[in-house]
Amino acid sequence: MPREFHYDVVQHFETITTNEASTGTKYTKELNLVSYNDADPVYDIRNWTHMANGEERMGKGITLSFDEIRRLRDILNEMEELRDE
Repeated sequence: MPREFHYDVVQHFETITTNEASTGTKYTKELNLVSYNDADPVYDIRNWTHMANGEERMGKGITLSFDEIRRLRDILNEMEELRDE
């Protein structure tokens, strides 16, 4: 029998984008620290659907370890097209 899936958003860092539908449903892309199935938390960049009735749904995303997110930060900092002029 499959194990029940659960998650806990340990820390919300930032909402990257937000779009709202005329129905009141809000779609966001967020950076969070999330624990899945009681495991150590990981950094998580993911789409979320926030329904008008308060229900939340997790969409597609990517999880990164501390070392991976630190490496991603370094890569982004090195990208010339992202530098302020």
